[in-house]
Amino acid sequence: MGYGTMEEKLAALLLAHQGEPLSGEAISRQMGVTRAAVWKGMDRLRQAGWEIGSATNRGYRLVEVPDLMTAPVVEHFLPPDRKAPVYAYEELDSTITQGQRMVLEGVESGSVIVADRQTAGAGRMGRSFLSPGGVGIYLSYLLAPGCGGERLSLLTSCAGLAVCGAISDTTGLAPSIKWPNDVILEGKKVCGILTRLVSDGEDGSIAWAIIGIGINVGQDSFPPELADKAISVRMAGKKVLRARLAGALIARLDEIFSGTGWQGDDPALLDRLRSLSCTLGRPVVVTSPVGRQEGTAVDLAPDGSLLVRFPDGIRPVSSGEVSVRGVLGYT
Repeated sequence: MGYGTMEEKLAALLLAHQGEPLSGEAISRQMGVTRAAVWKGMDRLRQAGWEIGSATNRGYRLVEVPDLMTAPVVEHFLPPDRKAPVYAYEELDSTITQGQRMVLEGVESGSVIVADRQTAGAGRMGRSFLSPGGVGIYLSYLLAPGCGGERLSLLTSCAGLAVCGAISDTTGLAPSIKWPNDVILEGKKVCGILTRLVSDGEDGSIAWAIIGIGINVGQDSFPPELADKAISVRMAGKKVLRARLAGALIARLDEIFSGTGWQGDDPALLDRLRSLSCTLGRPVVVTSPVGRQEGTAVDLAPDGSLLVRFPDGIRPVSSGEVSVRGVLGYT
């Protein structure tokens, strides 16, 4: 069900007074609508999955926050002073593609796009990202970097830091980062991150970074071809509202990208990336257009590239596919 202004206002009101009864008369006065309009709006919310109790002379009461990725529910878990908007959709081809459309039309830096499901979720190396409804977080964070492209190399890795922090904050789980863009639980992928850059048409500088993040939250299983590579938060033994996790993630992204440390100005940030890495110290296989080489990942360079010890010495890897022994089914 699509959300209209009426339902969004009702939803926000219920969330602000969770567990408290609100009379239809008081709501109608506050919103400047009839009691019949309030009743119809509440009925539409119930049809969309909201558990709303009601009784004569007692009013309406939100029984439980629903596991929905709508703007009112996501915003309920955000700091009240956050200014940039959240744009929520039932279905999109891809939040990244929608972000590309929106930055061309004009949008505020820090804006967030979420979708309950995607029909063309994008992954790295041209792969698709499975995006069924009701179980995942499919989110894009729109950032106007304000710096040159040479200072964006840590951007995706820093988004991984935000994801790890948000999952840890809301579930107590301890995910790690597989270089360069996967978040790992129990050796399997719980989140993928893909960043697309939009250049300025006049001078060719980077005007926007669209950081696409997909998190597996409520899945109980995956198709056979993904079973040894993918995991969800639920499968790791934890249950969390998607909007709560999304709110924690947005707050972490805001914190990281409000400063300049992610541009390479903060050595402590690189240390945090090292501490969360499940790649460093492990045998890896690097596949690139020039071939396939085995080595051992030894460190992260200041620009975020992976330092790998090959038979002929240590060299930085900044692109290509890196398989890590013991992660994502690679043995």
